[in-house]
Amino acid sequence: MSVNQDYNVAFFRLVAAISAEFVLSSANEVDDVINKAISRIGMFYGADRCYVFMFSADLVTASNTHEWCASDVSPQKSCLQNLASAEFGGWFSSWQEGEISRIADISVLEHTSNEYQLLASQGIKSLLMIPLRSNTRLIGMFGIDMVKQLQDWPEAEVAGLSLIAGNICGALLRKEAEEKAESLSFYDTVTGLANRQLMLDRIHQAQLQSHRNQFYVALLFIDVDDFKTLNDSLGFSKGDEVLKLIGQALQSVLPQGDTIGRFSADEFLVLSELFTAERCKAVQAVTELAARLQYALLFNHDLMSLREKNTISIGCTLFLGGQHDTDVLITQADLATYQVKQAGGNGLSFFDMTLQEQANQRLNLANELRQALNQAQFELFYQPQLVHPGVVLGAEVLLRWRHPERGLLGPDAFIRFAEETGLIVEIGEYVLFHACKQLAVWQQTPSTARLELSVNISAKQLKQANFSDKVLEILKHTAIDASALKLELTESVLVEDFDNVIGIMQILQAKGIRFSLDDFGTGYSSLVYLKRLPLYQLKVDRSFVADLLTDENDQAIAKMIILLGQTLGLEVMAEGVETVEQLKTLFKLGCYHYQGYYFSKPLPLNLFEHYLAKTSRLLI
Repeated sequence: MSVNQDYNVAFFRLVAAISAEFVLSSANEVDDVINKAISRIGMFYGADRCYVFMFSADLVTASNTHEWCASDVSPQKSCLQNLASAEFGGWFSSWQEGEISRIADISVLEHTSNEYQLLASQGIKSLLMIPLRSNTRLIGMFGIDMVKQLQDWPEAEVAGLSLIAGNICGALLRKEAEEKAESLSFYDTVTGLANRQLMLDRIHQAQLQSHRNQFYVALLFIDVDDFKTLNDSLGFSKGDEVLKLIGQALQSVLPQGDTIGRFSADEFLVLSELFTAERCKAVQAVTELAARLQYALLFNHDLMSLREKNTISIGCTLFLGGQHDTDVLITQADLATYQVKQAGGNGLSFFDMTLQEQANQRLNLANELRQALNQAQFELFYQPQLVHPGVVLGAEVLLRWRHPERGLLGPDAFIRFAEETGLIVEIGEYVLFHACKQLAVWQQTPSTARLELSVNISAKQLKQANFSDKVLEILKHTAIDASALKLELTESVLVEDFDNVIGIMQILQAKGIRFSLDDFGTGYSSLVYLKRLPLYQLKVDRSFVADLLTDENDQAIAKMIILLGQTLGLEVMAEGVETVEQLKTLFKLGCYHYQGYYFSKPLPLNLFEHYLAKTSRLLI
């Protein structure tokens, strides 16, 4: 075998060995394998430098990331960081096209060119540069420099070195993919902070550490005040920008070693080791930390340019060791935050067992409400609605819960909680469906065929994207005359999402459904709303009717609502009528539709139908 043949065999064995090492390496071994490969290539050729450059994602700059140098050659890596891609001259464009740069003698280059200036400054005489590309994306360059002598590379060697370049490229891409996957697994994509999974692990580690040293650890649950309003008004992209700024601001004031993560939506967790075994000192340390966190947001100029008010509600639970599961600790801190939110936000609260008892009660109530839905424990009661001189037009549907242990419960015992938890959506759909079923039964009998039913609709129901579809589905299923159905809305619903509410009302009005504005005059009354809403009825709130005879202001408000309704061509109904004197006064003011205990309390179905049968007219 000739010397040439021996050289070729040795070279291709080297290529095969290096390729095998790349194939067998894991992502965390990539840098070591690349350094070993360029070292072996450099020594095989008797080269002076062998290296890898990586381009930034936008291809604006490049940096020398891996380098091997002969023993008597000065390293250049530290000088070759963040080079502008333009410094590579025409090579940069050719690398993007996948072309190899092979220069046996740099003296042939134009001496004023960027390429020559870059090489001459490093004393390079010959070089080979092979682009590292992923499909059509340039990610870097693999090169060999000769400083002491001229060197050329035959086509066969260039092909072998290109194979090594491909292995380097593949390994770097694999490392990039795994690092990205790890980042997605443990870090939040919006804020860059630790995500829920990583925070759970950190809390567990903190419990172990706390158990060993018997120092308190604080877990803070942070909720951004009024964040939903921001998302609704500025959109989700601005919302994400605010969350990122909040995360940065909070992180900037944390003591070294503390961890902050985004738990979900607009909620953050902070884990702080307090280095004290005394609870009173731990409470003091958390109080001071909370103040720093709040201050960091309050006067943050970047945040203030996006929203005027930037406050947070902070709940804290203190723990020693691992006596509780991680989820329990988070729940405790969350409960403390909820207490702050209930008090108006922008504050700090510590968890105690009273909160736990309240949480247990709320959890039990939620489970019981779901059970009530599944087991048909809810009952519809009907409070008669009349028109002068005492004709029963129909009723307002009111919900009662026949609890298996606590007996018959009114809405005060569960409706507010159902609103807070979102269960009101399912409960409201249940009420609407059964009300329409009852209308369908009545409409089959001549004596009850013209009865109307009013059903209250909650804000959370209206906010459901498919609310109008649900109502139309119920109408189709029960096959009722929709004009007998009135849906009662409150003023607060209109203010929160006015344009969307109008759209829903128009869709349902086209099917015959009528709308009543409940509690009018108690909140955000505005002629702007009334002029645009497809309303049929205004209801005078019971609070004005109650003191109608003794309070001149209440009488004036009731009179204004009645006149306003007449002006706009709307029916006006007074609710809460309890005495004949109230009834007479309302009649004199021009109100002819009534509802209240003077006529009847809310009745179960059988008693309401009995009331219908015996009542023809109630004369004043």
